[in-house]
Amino acid sequence: MDSEKLIHKITESKPLKDSDELLDYINESGENTKEYVRYKSLWAMLQTGNEMDEETINDGYKAVKRKVKGRGNSILLNIAKYAAIIILAVSAGYMVQYAGLNNEIAMNEIFVPKGNRTSVVLPDGSKVWLSNGTKLVYPESFVGDFRDVQLEGEGFFEVTHDKDHPFIVNVGQHRIKVLGTKFAVVAYPDDDEVKAELVSGKIQFDIQSGVTKESYKSFMVKPMHSLVYDKTSGKVYESIIPDGFHDYWQKGTYRFRNETFDSLATKIARIYNVEIIFSDEELKTRTFTGTLSVDDNIYTLMEVFKSASGKPFEYRFDSGKIYIDK
Repeated sequence: MDSEKLIHKITESKPLKDSDELLDYINESGENTKEYVRYKSLWAMLQTGNEMDEETINDGYKAVKRKVKGRGNSILLNIAKYAAIIILAVSAGYMVQYAGLNNEIAMNEIFVPKGNRTSVVLPDGSKVWLSNGTKLVYPESFVGDFRDVQLEGEGFFEVTHDKDHPFIVNVGQHRIKVLGTKFAVVAYPDDDEVKAELVSGKIQFDIQSGVTKESYKSFMVKPMHSLVYDKTSGKVYESIIPDGFHDYWQKGTYRFRNETFDSLATKIARIYNVEIIFSDEELKTRTFTGTLSVDDNIYTLMEVFKSASGKPFEYRFDSGKIYIDK
């Protein structure tokens, strides 16, 4: 199969499982699989809606175009511009990978490293905004009774309503079951908590509670409320979503009230891709109220915290680490 035909097959709306010719081509050799992944990744990134200015794209296009010049294929030159977008996007921290190509349905994986954010539109039209250090795995097309995705990290979902096919976000051993709604999930593997925050609609938080995989204890989440599962104690806590919740996802602005320095340090570390080290446990317990933006300069941000602290502290930067001292 030549490149032009492969690209045509990829850009068709037909699911991979329904294209015997494409499946046969992918399974024929490892090189064919790599070529499919390469072009499919280009096409997938175009669908996510990530924007870049025209000058940046054109600079990348010129570099990629030189590599295909002289091959006499206008389709390849058009793909070169797509490739420029992909290369620049990946260098900014976004990555799209495809796994399970030999299975009936391809699985798509998006990983967002620390210091970055992105968004993706799922096969059913649902939208997901992904935050720092987050991985989302979802199928190329939803089949069966449920629409299953897997999340590690932090994401905000606007789920397309489909009462016959509930939407499920799997977070480790636990899951969140949805019919159609707007909600956020915070489920970093290293954190002590899993949190579901419901804006509108209806979600069910299923916590794995037995020796079998399907043993769940279920909790309903109210609109404008959050439900937090403490992994260490096994307890569940409910609270009201604070004002400005939407600002974090839509504007990159995070509002906080009486939040501990330790909790804020975790979020700051992910947003700015730094490690924060406290010299004293008492520093972690200090609380702050205010606003931070993902666009803030980290040095300016630390000065703001220093000025707002009731007790003085010092900080210093060293090789990607911030040391907080009394």
